[in-house]
Amino acid sequence: MNKILKIILMVFAVFFIAVFAAFSLVIYDVAGSLATDTQSLPNGAAIGKALIVYSPGLTGGAKDVATKIGYNLQDSGYDVTLAGVKSSTATDIANYDLVVVGGPIYAGKPASTIQAYLNSLTQPAGVEVSVFGYGSVQIDNTDQTAVMDDVANLSDDSNLILTAVAKITNSDDVDAKCQQFVTNLLK
Repeated sequence: MNKILKIILMVFAVFFIAVFAAFSLVIYDVAGSLATDTQSLPNGAAIGKALIVYSPGLTGGAKDVATKIGYNLQDSGYDVTLAGVKSSTATDIANYDLVVVGGPIYAGKPASTIQAYLNSLTQPAGVEVSVFGYGSVQIDNTDQTAVMDDVANLSDDSNLILTAVAKITNSDDVDAKCQQFVTNLLK
């Protein structure tokens, strides 16, 4: 009986440690901390340059959304650069006409790396900034305050002027939502 109790306690301890470790990965946005890559999507006769700064998230879904937004911008005539939130390319946005920032939404808040990036971002004159979030929980997309809180919880002293904001969920038609986001961005 004593051995069975020890085994049960050990299984419970291992389970508790595994749950705690998984929760820590999400809360501390470990995947976003490793997003240092940069990829260009060049366009022949570009009408402008767009930078998409993203945190991939644990599943990579937010990076997929960033890439789809990039291809939509490319189809609209922009040279597009995809940059991980921790890449050196993400730090200098002055050479771009459009900057799109996005990543996963965890527990109703943007990933910590995206939130920190937005808080540190200074918007140069003539550069339009937009934000997207990718999550699994559907919200009322007509309530722009709720969308804004989930996607870009900006502080009251932030000087960012956002051109477009969107929350895209895995239950949405992601391609259509990305196209709609780009349409709103380019209005």
